[in-house]
Amino acid sequence: MFTKLASLAVLGSLVAAAPSAAPAPDKVSIDNVRLIQRQNSGVNANCRSFHADVTASTEQNIDLASVIGGPPPNQQVLTQASIDQFAAGSTVMQQIGNATKIPVNGTYSIYFEYCEPKNGQSSNSSKIFQTHHGLVGNAGYWNVQLDNSPNNSFAESAAAAGWSTLSYDRLGVGQSAKPDGTNVVQISYEIAQSVAIAQALRSGNLSDVGQFGTVVGVGHSYGSNLLTGVASIAPEAFDALVLTGFTNNATMGPLGLFAFQSTIANVAYPNRFASDANDYVITPSKAVDQTGFFHYPNYTNSSLDFFTNNKGEYTLGQQNTIAVPIKLSRTNFTKPVFVVTGEYDAPYCAANCSVTSLTASSSSNSSMSSSNSTSASSNSSSTVAVTQLDTAKDLFPGVTAFDTYVVPDTAHGINYHTTAYQAYQQIINFVSGQGL
Repeated sequence: MFTKLASLAVLGSLVAAAPSAAPAPDKVSIDNVRLIQRQNSGVNANCRSFHADVTASTEQNIDLASVIGGPPPNQQVLTQASIDQFAAGSTVMQQIGNATKIPVNGTYSIYFEYCEPKNGQSSNSSKIFQTHHGLVGNAGYWNVQLDNSPNNSFAESAAAAGWSTLSYDRLGVGQSAKPDGTNVVQISYEIAQSVAIAQALRSGNLSDVGQFGTVVGVGHSYGSNLLTGVASIAPEAFDALVLTGFTNNATMGPLGLFAFQSTIANVAYPNRFASDANDYVITPSKAVDQTGFFHYPNYTNSSLDFFTNNKGEYTLGQQNTIAVPIKLSRTNFTKPVFVVTGEYDAPYCAANCSVTSLTASSSSNSSMSSSNSTSASSNSSSTVAVTQLDTAKDLFPGVTAFDTYVVPDTAHGINYHTTAYQAYQQIINFVSGQGL
């Protein structure tokens, strides 16, 4: 029976009790690859998609069902539970934080999109970006094709610089498997899956994409939170991390996850999600999508329409465990970290990343415009603007090559803004500057 639901929890408050560092996944493998189609995506990249079975395990999922009771029977119950969670005196988030840890293991089909440079652009052919989309996203977030231009596609910009890109529908999303959305599809299990995929790229065991000596983890929003967990349990999995749509100062109040107005996916869009269980949810309208992801007028109408028509579902398990990895220890992680977030990001900056209580002495080399360098040695902390992006530095005490970039006139969904290409060039410049 569905009881109380900690829906749309504030990221900074919703953290399950965790040890200082989670154990590494004890079983990871990828097999049974099925090629489903081949396609040319644009001027710089050749892309193809396939499914592969990913096996992973974790001891760090939580018994969320013991708190929220399972999938809501209808939308009215879900809506009321969301309200109840923010009521004065509510203890729902505390209950989730104290929930019992449970083991989860299994093999699930994951949908992948792989893009590689076209002939003549493969100088870095052994280097790849492994991407991780956020809530409401899917693999397509990294290869947005809009207005007859490649500028919104991260995969295209990466290919132009000689990098390959591997994107995937995370578990529970789009064309990937959709198991129990409450106790299975949670961030801790997805962390283990990400490690398995990175290992497969290094060993050459993922489809026919080849073997890669350099693997850089790229995340957006929830996907960035996920990567902070990978940095804890498998600090050697990636050679660098790029965290987009992210700070360590997630928004409380009306511009946080509550603004997503999580709606049962099969209710909001029955033609697309009729087979989804009731613990699979989604944003319910274009207006909500604009609030959470866009900054007017720095995007085209076709961009907002495309986002709404192609967005992905997410689970109650995901939204209620998103902050779990933040409390893990990353003292053993020393690889470069680059944080890239829109100036007006709502979920992670309350729609204004420049408003902060930080002082310049605690700053990284933040940049507020594309003309400023993001090199780790380019600016002293006393001469640059301090932003909420700098809060992420506290998560990586062992990292010396840490930098940030604030994408101007841009909100949470960076890849759908007219400034997307600008952000991509900053990412490529950062990893190149690290000798990768």
